[in-house]
Amino acid sequence: MSVGFTTNSYILVEDYISVFLSGSLLLTNYISLHHFTLHRDHALLTLLSLLCSRLSATFFGCREEQFWCVATWWLRDDDLTDIVRSRRYFGSVCVFVGLMYGLYRYQRHQGSLVRGMLRVVHCFIHPVQCTLVAVYWALSASSTQLFTDSQLCLLPLTVYLLSLLSVCLVLYSPSCVLVQTARNSPPRLFGGVSCYSAPSLTLYTSLLPSCVLLLRHPLSPTLALLTVQLLCLSRLLHSRGVAVKLMACHVITVQYFYATGHQAAVQQFDWNAAFVGFTSHGNHVIVPVLLIVLRTLMSGVLVTLFLPTILLYSPTPETNQVDVTSQTDNTQTDGAQTDSTQTNTPNNGEGGDNSSPTAQLQYYTNPALLPRLYHTTLRYHTILLLVKCGACCAACFIHRRHLMIWNIFTPRMITEACLSLCVSVSLVGVSVLLSRTQSCIRQYLDRTLKSS
Repeated sequence: MSVGFTTNSYILVEDYISVFLSGSLLLTNYISLHHFTLHRDHALLTLLSLLCSRLSATFFGCREEQFWCVATWWLRDDDLTDIVRSRRYFGSVCVFVGLMYGLYRYQRHQGSLVRGMLRVVHCFIHPVQCTLVAVYWALSASSTQLFTDSQLCLLPLTVYLLSLLSVCLVLYSPSCVLVQTARNSPPRLFGGVSCYSAPSLTLYTSLLPSCVLLLRHPLSPTLALLTVQLLCLSRLLHSRGVAVKLMACHVITVQYFYATGHQAAVQQFDWNAAFVGFTSHGNHVIVPVLLIVLRTLMSGVLVTLFLPTILLYSPTPETNQVDVTSQTDNTQTDGAQTDSTQTNTPNNGEGGDNSSPTAQLQYYTNPALLPRLYHTTLRYHTILLLVKCGACCAACFIHRRHLMIWNIFTPRMITEACLSLCVSVSLVGVSVLLSRTQSCIRQYLDRTLKSS
């Protein structure tokens, strides 16, 4: 990709090349793991991810240099009847509601909604956001104006405030662990199998309503394709190293930058996103600018929030037999026990023989390995972004006298710099959230096991 930045032909068709790179990465990963033998689960996940990658091309925009480009049937607004518009609206609403419900079921299946603020956010805030988004789409697309612009702006503002409230609640209490103690029986710990990736995935889900408002309902299904593809990647790449996972996430980020209707050209940016929730004659400055940044760099923010789910996913947890008495006495000295469960399963958390003097403990992520994971991720991420930004700058320097320097090369360099900065800031925020989650879980388990 970095070599391709030196040619204007590559930049003009980078959207479709990113789909090819994503599919090639998935096929190479499958072949290297199974050597042309059929593995049913991985084969189905690979095919599903390839299908999502191909369908994302439906939402690509067209820039003026792409004389061959024609808007797809889903995005075309001219010569559409009211019946077609209604079907497209109901299809977008169904996809969005199904996406939110699917993420709720996934979190519940992983055992992350047993207690705490994550459960409150998923069960109470997200349904209200879905309702407000569907109502706003219906009212804004209606031919009869039932409300004024100022009244209609209250719906997006409420969605933004609920997203901000969700972020505050998750940061306040990101722990989703629940310990149940009983006399003459070892303590049970529920919700610990995915406790480190659950808060960032909850923030990912909380930002989706605000993102679909900025995209508007014709482009909103692309976020469902992004989510499904990221979920598939978390399982397909669980045995790979951090560098491979970061490269895959970077390819997905570039692909869905184009799949959200953008092109690497200033005239292709959606400046109308500043007025989603605000009137054109208002005095607001900061929030509209943030909305334009989120609308433009949406793929980088969402993929980075999903990154802990990809990095920390494991199909089978590690198990240990630990004496409950020694665990209670030495909780603060053994960091690996802070993410332990007693025969905890993602579905219902049942298990364990209460008459046994030892507890079967299992965990997906050893907390002692998290700092090393922070440093490795940040190091590889910095190297990757420096290589890409350096390639863009070198391409602009080489073609400084090129006829299309200001139409092709310079906008691509600016886009890459902004996308890299956004991903870096989001990655720092995710690292802070993981540190906060680890601290809350350790404090809760120390306090609970001491009392038991």
